Amino acid sequence: MDEGAFGRAAQERAIAEVEAEMARLCELLAEGLAMGVDEGREMVGGAMSEFLVEFFDLARAEGSRPGVKAMITLPLLVHGAETGEPGPAMPVAVLHLLWWASALYLHDLTGAAGAPSPGGGAGGRVLTALAVGGQLPGRLIAGLPAGAAVRAALADELSRSWVDAVDGRLRDLTERAPNATPESVLRGYEGRAGAPYAMAAASAARLAGAVDHRVAGWRAYGRALGVLRRLADDQRDLASGRYEDLAAGTATFLLVHLLAELPPARRREALALHAAARHSASARAEMASWMLDEEVAESYAASLAPLIDRAHGLLDMLGGDPGCVRELHRVVDGTVGHLPGLPLAAA
Repeated sequence: MDEGAFGRAAQERAIAEVEAEMARLCELLAEGLAMGVDEGREMVGGAMSEFLVEFFDLARAEGSRPGVKAMITLPLLVHGAETGEPGPAMPVAVLHLLWWASALYLHDLTGAAGAPSPGGGAGGRVLTALAVGGQLPGRLIAGLPAGAAVRAALADELSRSWVDAVDGRLRDLTERAPNATPESVLRGYEGRAGAPYAMAAASAARLAGAVDHRVAGWRAYGRALGVLRRLADDQRDLASGRYEDLAAGTATFLLVHLLAELPPARRREALALHAAARHSASARAEMASWMLDEEVAESYAASLAPLIDRAHGLLDMLGGDPGCVRELHRVVDGTVGHLPGLPLAAA
């Protein structure tokens, strides 16, 4: 179905254009020509180009293309909602992809499971990740054909997203299941996952010339969407059998929700099982079965209903181009469709 000026077929064309732009950027980086500074940056440019090519190869190999599409289409749809023209937000889509390419590597580096091994140029890759996610976007913003006030606002959104995301990641690394609450976990999710989506949505609105209160509304929508995507990723990790969060000892929202629902004796049993899951594949499988139990899934979905309603409510409040707003509602629905028990909670 291709409804309006930016329906599904138009989105696929726009995604292909953004991916082509990323490929062009990689070529320029390899030649040291995409930094917005003098030539002769082949070393860092080549490292960033290789880093980004690996990111996209990995995304395709892991079946993450729907996530990449969401990263691209969010700013395009927000700009389209404001102006009826999605295309001018392509630079923001590029910035969003750069952010995630960097952040996902740094996330793995700081995680207890699946962290890159020391040596083998790991230090150089950390420096490259920092350049890809922080410095390269700043250089690209500086080179945009926009007014100084708009460029400054985009730089502020980028900086805000990194500070908020680091805050969320630090909370994630220090949060322990026995002491975590649903509220504390969601606060961390708002940073580590909500911040980049908030940046992408607010930056697109800034580029569209939206007034401050609408920019704030789009930032809130992006943050809400990012949290929902984090929740969906939690579920996907369990459903796939990877159990990476259990191996890392992460206090996910689903785990904390389960613990809050259990009587004291069963809660102690669950905490012991969760601790064992860091080192035992069988304990991880058993813990996952607890978390995916049908009754748990139903109560979990009911607890998420207000978060979903908030995302849809923000869109209803903001309004804009009907076709783009309709697609943004679909982005929410497509995200939460992966969550366990949701149809019951949404009914």
